[in-house]
Amino acid sequence: MSNQKKRPEVVAIYAEVSEFLAGKEFAFLLNFGGLTVAQISDLRRQLSGKGARMMVIKNAFIAKALGERGIAFPEGVLSGPTAVIAGQGDIADAAKTVVDFVKKNEKASIKAGLMADAVITEAQVNTLSELISLAAQQARLLGTLQAPASKMARVLQAKVDKEGAPASADGNADGTPAA
Repeated sequence: MSNQKKRPEVVAIYAEVSEFLAGKEFAFLLNFGGLTVAQISDLRRQLSGKGARMMVIKNAFIAKALGERGIAFPEGVLSGPTAVIAGQGDIADAAKTVVDFVKKNEKASIKAGLMADAVITEAQVNTLSELISLAAQQARLLGTLQAPASKMARVLQAKVDKEGAPASADGNADGTPAA
């Protein structure tokens, strides 16, 4: 951009774009041309529960804001109508939402993405969408960690059921004092 004095509204919009992209763990660039307002609103609603937001941004602002961070997209990515979906948290869950939306709405397409500060392709976004979500991974890990304790509890309970409850140090098996 030239050294000419920039209009205040352009400076304000650029500041908003920079703030929107700052500190996000991931971003997906979506070609939204031909979608209705209702379809875009539906995608925004779906993304709100995934820790992501969507903003329609002029390509020049995207290029400048990300260029300041040393990020450049391949030729042709920043052309046509572009919506940026950016967020923090579970990238796989957000990618699944975007990929499912694109499958249902043939006029939309994924242009590229960012994971941290690395540019990723449409194919890589599709691959991310196939990963299990962070919540599912955590549940799987918790189940794995609890399995030995659960197994031990079942074995001990089976022993108690087979032999009857052991007498306590102070009395009978039912907890009453010994006579």
